Amino acid sequence: MAAVVVFVCFGLLLLVLLWPTASNGKRLLKKWQVLDPTDAQVADAVRYLKRRRMLYPWLYPAIGYFTPLRDGHGDILVTVLVGTLLAELLALRPPRTARRVASLTPRGLSDIASKWVLRYYVVIVVVATVYVGSYLRWDLVGWLLLSAAVVGVIIWAAVTRPATGDQDVDMALRTRSVHVSAGLGAAVAGALVLSPWGFIGILAWIAMANTKPVPAKIDR
Repeated sequence: MAAVVVFVCFGLLLLVLLWPTASNGKRLLKKWQVLDPTDAQVADAVRYLKRRRMLYPWLYPAIGYFTPLRDGHGDILVTVLVGTLLAELLALRPPRTARRVASLTPRGLSDIASKWVLRYYVVIVVVATVYVGSYLRWDLVGWLLLSAAVVGVIIWAAVTRPATGDQDVDMALRTRSVHVSAGLGAAVAGALVLSPWGFIGILAWIAMANTKPVPAKIDR
C-alpha cells in the first residue's frame, strides 16, 4: 500500500512540474515552426499538453507495477508513451464545442512526419528485437512488439484524427505527436535491452523529438 502511495505522489509531482502554461504552449509552437503564435493558437497548444499530462499521475502507479521497467527511467518513458496513446485516441472524437477546420489537401503520414524519424525508429526496434531474441528473452520481445504497436496506433491516430482549431497549429501538433512517440518508442526499446542500448535509446528519443518538420508541409 505504501508503494502505491509513493507511485501516486510521484505521478502528482510530475503533473505539477509539467503542468502546461501559456508560456509552455508558446514555446512548443515556436519549436514546431508556428512563428509568433496568437493567444488562440497558444490555447490550442496548452489544451494539447493538458490532455496528455493529466493522465500521468494515474498511469504511473499502474505502469510501475505491471511492466518490467520498474527500475530507472523506463516506467516514466512508458507512462508518457501510454499517456500519448490515450490522448490521441480521445482526440479521435473531439468535444462538440471544438472548433473544426478542414484541410484543402489530403493529409498523409509523409505530409506531417520526417521519413528519417520513422526509418530510424523501425531500425532501432528491429535491432533491439533481434538482440533480445538472441538471448531467448521472449518476454522482452513481447514488450518490444507491444510498444511498437502502441507507437503505430499513436501515429495512425495523429494522422487520421479530426482537425480542430488553427490549421497551422493542428498540423504542427500532429508532427510533434509522431516524432515524440517514435522517440519514446526508441527509448523504451533501449530501456528493455539495457546495457549500452539504453543510452542509445535516450539519444534517439532526444534526436527524434527535436527533428523539425518540413516547413512546406506545415504552412500549406
